[in-house]
Amino acid sequence: MILRHNLLTLLNLIMNEVIKNTLNKDYLYMGIDFGIKKIGFAIGQIITTRTTPLKIINNYNNKINWTEIHNIIENWKPNVIIIGYPYSKKKGMLIKKLDKFIEDLNDKYKDSIQILTFSEVLSTEESKTIYTDMRKSNYKISQKVDLDDLSASIILQSWFNENMVN
Repeated sequence: MILRHNLLTLLNLIMNEVIKNTLNKDYLYMGIDFGIKKIGFAIGQIITTRTTPLKIINNYNNKINWTEIHNIIENWKPNVIIIGYPYSKKKGMLIKKLDKFIEDLNDKYKDSIQILTFSEVLSTEESKTIYTDMRKSNYKISQKVDLDDLSASIILQSWFNENMVN
């Protein structure tokens, strides 16, 4: 029991150090909401504690649109990418593809960008609520199904909120 407690304490210290090293007011952070057909992107900075939906890209024929992803990353040059992850006991097709996507991102950008996952629980539901509120206020938005960039922004904002040291 003592050994388990010591291991958990050590793990918490390591994770806190990783988070501290990731939090930098000068960093540019990118949020990603991964989907098999579409991937949403958002951008934000800790100095402003705000995130902004950026773009939705389409994947075609079940293949990740790496050209467009690379263009977005090269254009914005984020220091950290936060990827929404639907933590689940089941490893369905979406999670298997997401795991492969994360592995490929790490392979491509391991020397220049820190890649992290963050629970995306409720981000899609929250984006639907925000969308409804936006529609009620006559804010122009293309389609109800185009919420992936908003979900990416919510994921990134949630990561900021959870990891900010006040």
